[in-house]
Amino acid sequence: MLHNSRKLAWRKSALLIVAVLLVMTMAACGAKETEVATYKGGNVTDKEFNKYLDVFTVIQPTYAQLIEIPQFKEQLLQQYISYKILGSQASEESVKTAETEVAEQMKQFKEQLKTNTELKAALDEKKLKNKDMENYLLLTSKVVAHMNSQVTDEQMKSEYETNLVNYATVSVRHILVATKTTDQTTQEEKELRTAEEALARAKEVKQKLDAGGDWTALAKEYSDDPGSKEKGGLYEDQKNGNWVEEFKQASFKQEIGVVGEPVETEFGYHVILVEKRDTPAYDKVTDATKEEVKSAVAYTLMNKYMTDELPKQEIVSKLPKAEEETPASDAPAGDDAAATDAPAMDAPTEAPATK
Repeated sequence: MLHNSRKLAWRKSALLIVAVLLVMTMAACGAKETEVATYKGGNVTDKEFNKYLDVFTVIQPTYAQLIEIPQFKEQLLQQYISYKILGSQASEESVKTAETEVAEQMKQFKEQLKTNTELKAALDEKKLKNKDMENYLLLTSKVVAHMNSQVTDEQMKSEYETNLVNYATVSVRHILVATKTTDQTTQEEKELRTAEEALARAKEVKQKLDAGGDWTALAKEYSDDPGSKEKGGLYEDQKNGNWVEEFKQASFKQEIGVVGEPVETEFGYHVILVEKRDTPAYDKVTDATKEEVKSAVAYTLMNKYMTDELPKQEIVSKLPKAEEETPASDAPAGDDAAATDAPAMDAPTEAPATK
């Protein structure tokens, strides 16, 4: 209940981003295809883009209704084009790396299909084949491998030292006094207590801990975090960058061995004790940490490409505009707000996960 949605790891972020960015095998025959976009050196057809939207709604079903919003669909098109371009720039070595990864990923995907009836039904409804998923995974891996290949050791060292808060390894105990709860059946959020009530309860816990109270007993009694309440509130040897921002800052800056003042996050108030914090010099970090650092740099480079380079690709979109699809006089109230609220595809949102 502590993890944030920050896209620290490029690989994880890329897999979320390219859930809406893939190249599909087009049918060799059928109705005449129409261009929906052109760019320097290429184009996108309606069949290609519609196939992509079908896969997108299978992978991200919560966004199914949003694809009909013109501004949102335009975002998907822009991102799709960017990944086609970047995938084509991958070196032979990057392509080989991608192909090896995809072979393993497809084995896992096929195994999942044997037991995941909902996924299989969704694929069947859209008439999607394993080859469609393989093409998606190949584009994903090609872009990831390509962006990773652009990262230098100097960039990695700078990223690590500048954002050490994200790469520290910490062991913390905490007791969460939540302000809301989620129905596990309906996923509906309900208020558990007000912020004022949560703060008062958190201060009560801190007083008991300062007086020598037992973490194991108090966590069981007071904590609303199911991931740690039965373990005395302990999260051991965790990557600090995984926490939500306020918790992350507290676990990095708080004095070791001292119960801190309650820290407010989107979940409620946390009473935190940092037991251990490890921040080795860059040349001493593990290979796994270096991969995380590389992922973060690659993600930054991807964002830079989207901002600086994609506009140079002379993209011309031929998708219908909002006013062409829905006359202003017929548009229901709130359409503009809905379009504005469409999630940005370079930073997809995800619910915080319970550890």
